[in-house]
Amino acid sequence: MNEHDETRFDEGQTQGGLSGRNLAIIGLAALLVLAGVLWLVTRQPRPPQAPAPERVESVPEGSRNVTLYFAAADEPSLYSETREVAVGHRMDEQIRQVIGALEAGPDSDRGVSALPAGARVLAVMVDADSGTVYLDFSSELVAAHPGGSAAEYCTIAAIVRTVGDNFPEVQRVQLLVDGSQIETIAGHLRADEPFLVREWR
Repeated sequence: MNEHDETRFDEGQTQGGLSGRNLAIIGLAALLVLAGVLWLVTRQPRPPQAPAPERVESVPEGSRNVTLYFAAADEPSLYSETREVAVGHRMDEQIRQVIGALEAGPDSDRGVSALPAGARVLAVMVDADSGTVYLDFSSELVAAHPGGSAAEYCTIAAIVRTVGDNFPEVQRVQLLVDGSQIETIAGHLRADEPFLVREWR
């Protein structure tokens, strides 16, 4: 092999080596570019989500529309009024507020309160397991009651229907006076057991 051929052989080796190295560099650069693109895609912030629409309440927060039952002024029957009342978070608080609105009497001249004058709810207890609500009234519920079977019926029906219509989970209403069970309000209807809501609708 002459010197000229040897030089050409060495140049061929050098060219071949540079070509392989170039391919490696290009491949590495391509991987780096691909990794960079992937990083940019994954790091790109997501577009902000549209805010949830505001909830529209039919009544202001902390109050609700309730149905109250009162005695009709001209006949022994009940009629209803819708009232907006402030309520608490717990069920017993809400029931107490609703009964308080019942105690305040009707807005219309067509009715009268079915509760005796001065009768006030002293405490409300809820037994969620049995669906029973215990309403403890002041002594006026019995002592100041005008008497008569129709008036007694209206008193019980107004209380039971008001609670039952506004709190569907309630199945029974037990009336107490000064913390104790009573046999009757005015002598015509038994009140020593809970009243079933479904029987007074």
